[in-house]
Amino acid sequence: MAPRDPPQHTPEQLRWLVTAQARPGDPGSATVGVTARNAMIPELAFDMMVDWHPGAEAPDVEGRALIILSLLFKELAAECDRIAATRFSEG
Repeated sequence: MAPRDPPQHTPEQLRWLVTAQARPGDPGSATVGVTARNAMIPELAFDMMVDWHPGAEAPDVEGRALIILSLLFKELAAECDRIAATRFSEG
């Protein structure tokens, strides 16, 4: 099965509402709490550890965490597509 092109329009039930809040941790680090929800998933919440560089403000740290998260989820989505394609081809 070939990779699918992303849809041109995201259906409303797939749109996410996302919040992120940085909390200082050990010196040089932070925990960013991320909460996401959509019509199909009432709540998806977790914490990520990220670096908090000197001079950075909370929005910088939260933004970095969200970018890292987006990369992780893109890889997870690609892996899910690969596994699903294998299972569908096996029948």
